[in-house]
Amino acid sequence: MERSLLRSGVVALVGFSMLLTSAASVHGQEDPQPSRDPAVYKAQLRQFSVLGRRTLREIQALPVDDSIPVDPRVHQNARQAYILVRAARWGMELQMQRETSFQDPLLKLAHKRVDEAWHLARFPVDNTGLQRSEYISRSVQEVSRALQLVDQALVMLP
Repeated sequence: MERSLLRSGVVALVGFSMLLTSAASVHGQEDPQPSRDPAVYKAQLRQFSVLGRRTLREIQALPVDDSIPVDPRVHQNARQAYILVRAARWGMELQMQRETSFQDPLLKLAHKRVDEAWHLARFPVDNTGLQRSEYISRSVQEVSRALQLVDQALVMLP
């Protein structure tokens, strides 16, 4: 009897630890990794552009009434868009660090725009505690500008 109870406890513990491990690995896969490969960071910027536009529409559709809960996917999409632009920005920095003898001026200009977009994309992620009307207004403004900057950067990149 004690053995079967002990065995059941061990099986439950192993199952629980496997569940935690798989959840952690799935979470780790969600975050894109920075890469100095221009194809990778350009793809991340394009993904940011698509997800950012969706997030912008979702934020614009939010009710102004603070008593109505916000769908968690809105904040999740804003966070994922921020993570994409952050990874692309970091990848661009890695590329610039690699080019020690010759700095591509267009890459520097594009990076400057992506850096500014990165700061702007943080707003809807970091300011969820604001009054809803202010959150919507400022988020729309910041995300719209971030999208413009990323679009400009994409045109500059080879």
